[in-house]
Amino acid sequence: MVPWPLDRVRRLRTWLLVRAGLWRGEWRRGRVRIAAGVRMFPWALAVSARRSWRYGLYAPAGLRDDEAAPLIVVLHGCKQRALTFAFASGWTRFADRAGVRLLCPEQRRLANVLRCWNWFHPLAQAGRGELDAIVAMIDDAAARVRVDTTRVAAVGLSAGGGLAALLAFHHAARFRAVVAVAAPPLLGAGMHDPQGVMRRGLALDPLLALGTRNEPCAPLAIVHGSADAVVAPRCAEELLAQALESLRRAGLEPSLAEATPDDGAVASTDYRAASRLVVRSVLIHGAGHAWTGGPGGHPYCESGGVPLTPLCARFLRDAGLFTAEAPTAMSS
Repeated sequence: MVPWPLDRVRRLRTWLLVRAGLWRGEWRRGRVRIAAGVRMFPWALAVSARRSWRYGLYAPAGLRDDEAAPLIVVLHGCKQRALTFAFASGWTRFADRAGVRLLCPEQRRLANVLRCWNWFHPLAQAGRGELDAIVAMIDDAAARVRVDTTRVAAVGLSAGGGLAALLAFHHAARFRAVVAVAAPPLLGAGMHDPQGVMRRGLALDPLLALGTRNEPCAPLAIVHGSADAVVAPRCAEELLAQALESLRRAGLEPSLAEATPDDGAVASTDYRAASRLVVRSVLIHGAGHAWTGGPGGHPYCESGGVPLTPLCARFLRDAGLFTAEAPTAMSS
């Protein structure tokens, strides 16, 4: 636990750096508009037929607009802001080194007062809602700069991780790889208590959330802390079960390829199918509900602990995000 005065100093430092725009690369602002239907209350849908979402597009210095590069969608969690989270988590620093672009969607306060992505909304669970906004942002960014559409990934924390997981299942063809950190499982159809699911996991068999779908999810890394008191570690186990079942239903048979207890702090398990890495489960012993190992200075971002950005980047690398070859289609 970081002492309160030091935490405030770090947050002020991060805020000043972001406000001053002290980046090596360049940020551009964008906005997309989609049909309404992601508000939680029916009466809110009549206010406007369309809603707009903002995003930031980060390009490292020296990367030209006409130069193809991978794109990583970075989805913030509750009480966070898009650009600040990208800095505090270390993703802007990684983008500068790796030569990749970042797409950082910003949740609207009118859509959620805590700026949480509404992963639990029935429309999102059905593959629409705010997922439509994220896909529209990718398309909008690709119209502005040259995005290698075969090398797009998504990474999210908490509520952003829940939305990232939904993208992996409902828009698998759009993503080379997805990383869900401290994320809830899929809920599927029906009524659920999101807070209850986060604290205790699903009350029913998690495979029921898949319904009748038989499409495989995108290559997915599920990262969770064993001491997470906001989203229970059981949620990671349920999301893992859903990912593996989606592959089996698609005629693939994921097999345990490797289990690595990295220096005792991180336990990683890989599953492969059709000669490809398809799922990685990562348990960080003693970690709570935060993005660790980056500059910090933002809610749920800590400078100490296991560096999560390099850990996630390794999965993106192993899933082929940084290689120019198009991914081979998985088949049974």
